Amino acid sequence: MTSPTPSADLRPLKLAVWGAGRWGQVMMRNIASSPDLELAAVISSRSKLSDDITRGAPVFPDWRAANLRTNLDGIVLALPPDRQAAVAEEIVEAGLPLLLEKPLALDYEAALRILTAADNFGFIGLVDHLHLFAPEFQELVRQVRHRGVVRAISAISGNRGPGRDSWSVLWDWAPHDVAMMLKVVQASPVSVSATIVDCASDGTQVLENVRLVFEFADGMVTDITTGNAFYGRCREFTVSVDETTLSYVESPENQRSLVVAHGEDKQTVRVDSIAPLTAALAEFATRIRSGVGGEEDLALGAEVVRILCAANMSLRRGMAISIERVDYRATFGTVEC
Repeated sequence: MTSPTPSADLRPLKLAVWGAGRWGQVMMRNIASSPDLELAAVISSRSKLSDDITRGAPVFPDWRAANLRTNLDGIVLALPPDRQAAVAEEIVEAGLPLLLEKPLALDYEAALRILTAADNFGFIGLVDHLHLFAPEFQELVRQVRHRGVVRAISAISGNRGPGRDSWSVLWDWAPHDVAMMLKVVQASPVSVSATIVDCASDGTQVLENVRLVFEFADGMVTDITTGNAFYGRCREFTVSVDETTLSYVESPENQRSLVVAHGEDKQTVRVDSIAPLTAALAEFATRIRSGVGGEEDLALGAEVVRILCAANMSLRRGMAISIERVDYRATFGTVEC
């Protein structure tokens, strides 16, 4: 087990990125450009990756070899969600700090196995629901806490493509908004109705937007439309509290803002902005150095998976699904996710 780095030790933390696809390369660039982090290794079955991709870091076929040779402080996963769960469980059991991608898994049983490993062996790390780490969204949460009862949440998010071969648009796009919803409300919905509302094609793949309507025990409703069939990048997450709305907005140019509106009066709240991925990696580094933090991320990540399983069931059956009544105790493969 790798011991947590003492907080007084300000050397760059040695991280490995597992996965050399598009997102893995984004992770590599961000780690290599951070003075607090070192890209010490890349883990990939592609042994002949160019230095332009790996930023000069050595490539290893598995995480154990990478850790043995470089004495890692943590591992960053950039794997498809259908592969992540088994890998994550193994690394958690070994005691290495871990940054996991969203969604945590594609079925609730797999997510629970990661939680069980964390309960048994401890866990330091986070789940990369990126927008939870954006300062603008964190300010939205702080203001909501002080303003009163949430009356409603609405969200629109997505882009034009890409399509995925191994998982649907629901699992690709909805985890962000569902995680944001849970963070704001601090409770889980009791039912979900999911429908495909837009379809398009990029010439080779079908693109879709999905609408998710969640109802909570107190009657509050969240209405989310997300997917890859928009005309371009968009994101607006709006919380209604009494007569005030607070909107976390991300522009097509990746500029984020928090807009507070009361009637016709709108005000942009100033915060010290930082890119969500930069903020997430900084938080990961802080948790590694302190040797604590991450259990709440895993629990939220598992709850996102549970809710999306119910949403996927709603899509298949064409009806609203009571989230509380879905039996997730079934053995792997039998839960209709």
